[in-house]
Amino acid sequence: MSDIKELEGIASEFIDKRDWRKFHTIKDLAMNCSVESNELLEILLWRDKEFENNILNGKDNKSLEMIKNEVSDILFSCFAIADHLHFNLEGAYRQKMKELDKRYDPDKVKGKLVKIPSPDHKKED
Repeated sequence: MSDIKELEGIASEFIDKRDWRKFHTIKDLAMNCSVESNELLEILLWRDKEFENNILNGKDNKSLEMIKNEVSDILFSCFAIADHLHFNLEGAYRQKMKELDKRYDPDKVKGKLVKIPSPDHKKED
């Protein structure tokens, strides 16, 4: 089993072997992440619950492989952003999960479909 540092290293090495750092900007990396996310959405567009059930029940391995590939592309994009901006993705993720744990207190939201705005995304009056 790999840890996140190893995966970050794989992404960084991949970028370096291709001499792609010179093309990386935060804007382009973020746009790439969005494009990859939309490729995932494209697979799911206009699909019904039966489509999902077939994947979950092992009846549609082709679609599962397509989804896995797009999720991996999204993850690579996240590693590339963290690499470019020199931040620890694991640390950022753990901090975000702590924030979400406070915002979505299980005693208040368990079993409920809710969206609680982030304190740093409050709308201005």
